[in-house]
Amino acid sequence: MEENWWAVYLKDLESEGKRQDALTRLNAMINKQGNSLPPPVIERLLQSSTLYDCAVNEKEPLADLTIEFLGYCLEQLRLDTTDEQLPQVLQRGLTHSNPALRSLVLSSLLKELRRQSTTSEILQLPGNELLFYVLDELRQTETQCSATAISILTIVLSQRLNDADIQAKLVQLLQQNEIVRCRAYELGVMLAKHSAACLSSVEFILDAALSELDNDDVLLQASVMEILVPLAEQNHGLSYMERRRVFDLISSRVQRIEENPLDMLLIPSIMKFFGKIAAVQPQKIIAGYPQMITCLFDLLQSGDETVLPTAIDTLANLAGSVPGKTLLHVHFQPAMEQLMKKYSSYTKSASSSIKERVLSSLDVIYTLEAPPTGELSNILKQWYECFAGGQHINQIMELINTPFPDLQLAALSWLKTLCKYRWGILNVQRTGGAIEFLLSRQRDLHKDVKFLKWQIMEILSVSSDFTATETVRFTAYVNEGPYYIQSDMNVATEPQGNA
Repeated sequence: MEENWWAVYLKDLESEGKRQDALTRLNAMINKQGNSLPPPVIERLLQSSTLYDCAVNEKEPLADLTIEFLGYCLEQLRLDTTDEQLPQVLQRGLTHSNPALRSLVLSSLLKELRRQSTTSEILQLPGNELLFYVLDELRQTETQCSATAISILTIVLSQRLNDADIQAKLVQLLQQNEIVRCRAYELGVMLAKHSAACLSSVEFILDAALSELDNDDVLLQASVMEILVPLAEQNHGLSYMERRRVFDLISSRVQRIEENPLDMLLIPSIMKFFGKIAAVQPQKIIAGYPQMITCLFDLLQSGDETVLPTAIDTLANLAGSVPGKTLLHVHFQPAMEQLMKKYSSYTKSASSSIKERVLSSLDVIYTLEAPPTGELSNILKQWYECFAGGQHINQIMELINTPFPDLQLAALSWLKTLCKYRWGILNVQRTGGAIEFLLSRQRDLHKDVKFLKWQIMEILSVSSDFTATETVRFTAYVNEGPYYIQSDMNVATEPQGNA
């Protein structure tokens, strides 16, 4: 199609009375043309000031039509990051006042960068202009585009981290309000994960983040701790945190809690911080900061439902890995046994949400990627026996028989995990009514409950701990599928009289 056709309707956009009709025709035509529009036409459309003027008022239907049309244009644009014209083509979209439009352009750019990263190395950018536009997004008041901008910068900014102009832009971000600063800290952490060299280049950002831990704003401190966690996933990041005595600093806050009672508000965030670090560095936290683990056990024993969710999730992080389980057994075995007894009481008397959380946490703790060693299986068996109190799986069955599907699912999910251990199967076998329930075909059960029951029977059907007759029944159940419905039809017969 001739470029003049597009030029006519772009011209119509200058008249407010013609905009609705013009945009409708533009959308219809670009849909009809598919991917056949020549690049010069696409670039002209994306640089049309009148087109972007139609998207200024977010609440008008016209803005939605405009964004829809620009989306089609971006789909046809080849986002070659080496193209020196690309910043000029995307500039109006990246600097527009409508966050939905900026989000569209940023998402298209991120999609292309991810495509490049899966097929080859990221292409070298021709200059800083495009980066400046994306960095400026972090200063916007809206939050919907910041995550996309950080993802883009995480991919491409490492190419130019030592550029003086880029460094100056990053310094400017650190001088903004706390929301913008936190975005800069998140970006700094994501870049630092790449390599020790990248960490060195953004160390001033990380140091600024650490300085916030002396801030009086509890919410800001909690946010910064959350942001810093991924830094420990790489050894060079962990080394930086140790050099800066991050763990000692945060740990001391707990030990001196009586000096500043307001720090009590930080305890859940501190526990979450240490728990998430322990998920990737269990030796460092469990063996190196025993006072933090002791504090966690105190929270878990407290019964305070305002802190229990975070504390329960933190224990799951601590005990989620094989080294974590082993270290907790070595250093905190009595505390773990007492806690399992407390968890048992929570599943009887706590609120439904805490019951579900406890069960989900236990499911995480007992889930293993590989078959357990004899030693690990025994550790987990000891913990379970403290929970069960010699009652096999009676307590789990009580939870399964509640009328609440979410609680049923959480209990069944943990039971399925327990059945991956021989001692777990034996506990099922020795619990009166458990096998009968699993084999039953109750019609009123939630479909996900039926599916979990079927998965458990799959495990039991290949176990050598049952008789041949039982195995036949289990196998038949499995072969029938999770949603099989038994027929209730009975054949009535009348007694024959004497002839």
